[in-house]
Amino acid sequence: MIELKITVETANELNQEIKDLYRAIVGSSIDKADAIDRAKEEVKAKKAKAITKVETPVKVEPVKEEPAPAVEPEKEVPSLEATREAVKDVMAKAADKTKAKGEFKAFLDSIGAEKVTSATDEQRIQIMEWVNSRD
Repeated sequence: MIELKITVETANELNQEIKDLYRAIVGSSIDKADAIDRAKEEVKAKKAKAITKVETPVKVEPVKEEPAPAVEPEKEVPSLEATREAVKDVMAKAADKTKAKGEFKAFLDSIGAEKVTSATDEQRIQIMEWVNSRD
C-alpha cells in the first residue's frame, strides 16, 4: 500500500499535484486520458443516435387477460395428536399388524421422517394422506 501526503493551500494546487502524480504513474497527462474518454463517449452517442434513427415500427397487440391460475387452497396441517391417533387407528384395524408396521416404517423412511412425533408439518400431511389411502 502506498500512502501519499499532499499539502496544498488551494484547489488549483491540488489539481496540479494530481495531474503530476497521474503523469508519473501512467506516463501520459490526464488531459490526454480525458480526451480519449470524451472521444469514446462521442462515439457511443453517435451509435445510439444511429440506432434510434432506424427504429422499426412496433406492432402492439391487445393484451389478453388470462384467468388467474387456480390457487390451490393450503392443506390444513394436522396436529401431532391427530396424526398419531390416525396412525394408531390404521394399525389397530390392520389384519397383519407386523406387516402394517413394516409398511408404515418404509413409508416414513420414504418421506424422510424418523417417527410421527418428529415429523414436520409437510410430513404430517403426507402421513395423513397415507392413512386416508389405507382406509
